[in-house]
Amino acid sequence: MQRVKLQTICFPLEEKYYSIQDLFYKGERLVYNFHKQCYQIPAYQVVDFSTYINMFSVGKWRKYSNIQDVKIYLKVKGHIRINFVGYHLDIENPIRVLFDKKEYFCEEETVIEYTYPKNGESSLSIELETLSEVEFYGGYYTGNYVKEDIRDVNLSIVTTTFKKEEFVIPNIELIYKEIIESKEEISQNIVLHVIDNGRTLKIDQFESDKIKVHPNKNVGGSGGFARGMIEAMEQTNKATHVLLMDDDVLILAESIKRTYALLKVLKKEYQEHFISGAMLCYEKMNIQYEDIGYVHYDGSYGPVKKKYDHKKLAHNLESEQEVLKHKYTYAGWWYCCIPMQYIEKNGLPLPLFIRGDDVEYSLRGNAKFITMNGICIWHMGFTYKFNAAMELYQVHRNSLIFQAISGVCQEIDFFHRMKKLFTARMLSLDYNGAELILDALEDFMKGPDFIMQDLGEQIMQQKFSKNEKLLPLNELGFSDIDLEQVYCTIPRKFVRKWLYRITYNGHRLCSNKALKKGPGIIAYDWFYSPEANFWNQNLLAINIYTKCGSIRTLDKQKYKLLLKRFKKVSKDYLSHKSRLLQEYYDVKNEVISKEFWKKYLEI
Repeated sequence: MQRVKLQTICFPLEEKYYSIQDLFYKGERLVYNFHKQCYQIPAYQVVDFSTYINMFSVGKWRKYSNIQDVKIYLKVKGHIRINFVGYHLDIENPIRVLFDKKEYFCEEETVIEYTYPKNGESSLSIELETLSEVEFYGGYYTGNYVKEDIRDVNLSIVTTTFKKEEFVIPNIELIYKEIIESKEEISQNIVLHVIDNGRTLKIDQFESDKIKVHPNKNVGGSGGFARGMIEAMEQTNKATHVLLMDDDVLILAESIKRTYALLKVLKKEYQEHFISGAMLCYEKMNIQYEDIGYVHYDGSYGPVKKKYDHKKLAHNLESEQEVLKHKYTYAGWWYCCIPMQYIEKNGLPLPLFIRGDDVEYSLRGNAKFITMNGICIWHMGFTYKFNAAMELYQVHRNSLIFQAISGVCQEIDFFHRMKKLFTARMLSLDYNGAELILDALEDFMKGPDFIMQDLGEQIMQQKFSKNEKLLPLNELGFSDIDLEQVYCTIPRKFVRKWLYRITYNGHRLCSNKALKKGPGIIAYDWFYSPEANFWNQNLLAINIYTKCGSIRTLDKQKYKLLLKRFKKVSKDYLSHKSRLLQEYYDVKNEVISKEFWKKYLEI
């Protein structure tokens, strides 16, 4: 038998984590002594580590590995009582089980060992009760395994960046300091590949045998991650796993260490699974946005699980439970660890530049996923920023492309969704947004040669120019707007509902005199409220998080031109659909090959 270190207790030592102390421990704010590298806890305090980051997910470790027993090691000095506890969820209620309550009087720094009894709990934890001033130096969990259940892992981290030095440099430094420079086993079996699409990083500042900076063409996330996968294949010690990670994220070194530990002891039946890290919101750091997503049958995308507040114990336990399986599930590439054998079997990503590459890659090989509390990142600006060029053009163009090339999502009618969105944007006076949807359809109809050329950066510059320009509400003269009304669904009356439809919200069969000057108050993003739109000459589209907005004005001439274009594009799409699908499908093996990507990337 061999004991394997699986999880270390983490502390919120940096100021950016102070607001989410409850994700690390519960209790009074503690003072950390950086000289002694310990928390100095006053007498008669209770510190509870039953939290999102520090609970031990024993149920997951039992499922995914052949763990024999769990032991915790704690280093303390002082008079202390320690409760060794477990938790499970009874419907929605957390149930606490006390295994042992032990008292220790440690005049010197002492390592305490405790082996948890066999149990059926989903999570394990500790509670510290100080009976004098106590110095707590930390601790870690281990599992016992037979030698045959432990395998060698060579992990390559791949992060793709484009002029995001303010994020990527701290992440490089963190990985170097806390992983590469550590004396832990992982330090010998890890390589960081930084794919620099902006070619702005100073290579000499970072380059070593464990950190490789690769200046790359600006080929978006898909091209950057494809480059990283190739580098991981061809490095001196070929990677067994590739961890894809966004550049504009906040990371914990412990998440990477737990990923590595899990890879070492996975049961055979799980060794081709992806490990999908949760994306927590940087703007609200206790809120989980997604760990696994799925494509809905209406063609939209969203998380499998609800939004969890990880300050709540019940949410932590619920997030570890099995969820209903969806047909079209995927793992986002903000933090996604992929086995090399999956890459070699299924090929490299499609050249989609950005958006949808991670969705298609999961669906192509019918990937399966592992998630675990504490394996996570915090993503910058993802949740509260709607970007029309991305969401209306890039997502929908790429959905049509990957459906055609890979043959996935055959039950989903993305064209129908685009028609509905086109109508909604028009009725909301967002003519640029409606135009972006038509652009997506037209570019799809250019066939596979279009995406096989290096045009991604050029295309996105063109599409970004069509994004709505938002200004501060006070500059627009609307500093007293009630932001709570923006996302309210206003009931509709039957007569107004039909007037809205017949007149296409005032664009036809309606005189300008009948229109209200407004402005009507609406959301700038996906949210669609017909009654808020109704017969307004002007609409104020608001981002409630940035307190910015834009004035949209009804334009009957734009309506006529866009509707005429929509009818033509739709007719052309339906006429040529069968031919296009075959043309895309015929290039699949070529565009996912290493040979194609090396030529595309000019390696």
